[in-house]
Amino acid sequence: MTETSEKQEKSNKVLIAILTLSILANVGLMIMLFDEKGKNEQLTGENVEITTEKNELELELNDMLLQYDSLSSDNDTLNAQLLSERARVEELIQKVKSGNWTIYKLKKETESLRKIMKGFVHTIDSLNTANIELMAENKNIKGELGKERDKSNLLESEKSKLAEKVKIGEKLQAVFIESYGQKVKNNNIHKRTERAKAVEKIKTCITVGENDLAKAGKKMVYVRIIGPSGKVLTLSEDKANMFEFDGIRGLYSVKKEINYENKEIDVCLYWDVKTEVTSGKYIVYAYADNHEVGITEFILD
Repeated sequence: MTETSEKQEKSNKVLIAILTLSILANVGLMIMLFDEKGKNEQLTGENVEITTEKNELELELNDMLLQYDSLSSDNDTLNAQLLSERARVEELIQKVKSGNWTIYKLKKETESLRKIMKGFVHTIDSLNTANIELMAENKNIKGELGKERDKSNLLESEKSKLAEKVKIGEKLQAVFIESYGQKVKNNNIHKRTERAKAVEKIKTCITVGENDLAKAGKKMVYVRIIGPSGKVLTLSEDKANMFEFDGIRGLYSVKKEINYENKEIDVCLYWDVKTEVTSGKYIVYAYADNHEVGITEFILD
């Protein structure tokens, strides 16, 4: 082998070595590039997954806010707790957006808040159910009370009516009443007259009827004689000649006490004429127990 051939062979070996190293370097670089690309793709996939999970958590938390907005109670303490937990949800939403917490921690806190909210929902549902039952029970009680009140009012009304009937039934009534003028003869005989100038007395006779409901005992019978002028014939117009009847006070002409024993009793009263009476119509009222028991009239010529 010549010297030139040896040089050429060495040169070829060097060239082959360089080519081999170059090929190996390129293969290594390609392997590194493929490996880096795989890692990047993996990181990108993980980031997409994390982003998706965060979006889902944010949606869930926003849904929880809406549910808290729909919850309400008449209990002030419970309302304060609802506001406090709602604020925690809003705070967690901000942490989801900021990315300061890991997805694991965010999920764990979200689950905790979800359980708390479900507890509130159950509590409020129970309270609402209890309130509905109480309202229904209260309505029934009011209905029963209303019925009892109506019964009581009806009984009271019947009692009042009965008391009024008894009160009316207790009143004395005249079954007979008559009044007329009289003149007195020398032998003290009283004779009926219709001549005004001859009248010396006005006689009024009353028969008080039987009444088992009336209170027995001594009673004062009053007579009011109203002359043609419309005035009461009386001894004087002072308080001594006044009495109460039917809720008012007025003058009387004559009075007489009787002993009433729940049976018919006759009584006659006389008005002594002091001055000459005038002709015309006279109206006579009789009273006992402070109310009118009868009325009659007569005419003098």
